Amino acid sequence: MPVDYRAPNINARRLGLYLQRAREFLELTYDEAAFVARCDADWLIRVETGFARPTPDEVEHLLDRYGVREAKVADIMIDLASRPDGPPWLARHAARMKASTRDVLISESEARSVRSYGVRTVPALARSEAYFRLLEPGLHPDHDVDEEWDLLRHRQTHRLAARPRVLDVIVDERALTLHIDPAVMAGQLRHLLDLAEDPHTTIRVIPEAAAFTELRAHPFDILDFPGVGDRISLAHTILGTDFCPTDLHETWRTIEGESALPPSATRTLLRSRLSALS
Repeated sequence: MPVDYRAPNINARRLGLYLQRAREFLELTYDEAAFVARCDADWLIRVETGFARPTPDEVEHLLDRYGVREAKVADIMIDLASRPDGPPWLARHAARMKASTRDVLISESEARSVRSYGVRTVPALARSEAYFRLLEPGLHPDHDVDEEWDLLRHRQTHRLAARPRVLDVIVDERALTLHIDPAVMAGQLRHLLDLAEDPHTTIRVIPEAAAFTELRAHPFDILDFPGVGDRISLAHTILGTDFCPTDLHETWRTIEGESALPPSATRTLLRSRLSALS
């Protein structure tokens, strides 16, 4: 049986990092922390590096012994320990993914807010099924379309602990002028208009007339995790989606402020395009 040499997944590493921050805030060495928590120091090291998976009860015990159980971030850490492998629906797809892809999707599932920018195509979380099925064979010819749609459908409908996820989409109008089946494009436009009615979703379009800048050349996402102050940027390339080494928050703010139409004008543009197709 082949050995899986992949590093611990990102949920395990995030939990370990939060626990490490708590220990270092208290200025405890591993041996001191192990004495306080009445646990093994080697186990604590493996927990903080993601190689050991503590249960929610074990995390709560650690935080209680550290004296920080009442901190706001404590509940986030305990909750995170209940999902060491990410959301349940990811399990059936994880075996065929690179570790980095798995971690991207786990991170997305944990985010309370997703900002997604698309250039030549509509961002994945805002795609209709027909639009996805039409484009997927050309984008990923070696993928099973049904499997990929099942994965994307779960990503789109995922809600962490039934809490609403804030989705903010900016898409270049060029993505809405693709020469594809007009019925499919019309369905995608209706889907964007439907999403725009959701109080937790914002849809904005960059009109074709907007001056092009280098900042708008590549699609990306930004994931926010309120309560712990973390933010992750994801870059989309022909090789797939991966973690971006730089924070793209200011890039988003520039695109949002200088190029994108406000939501009301976006709805007008989408209805105009839909009318033209009809």
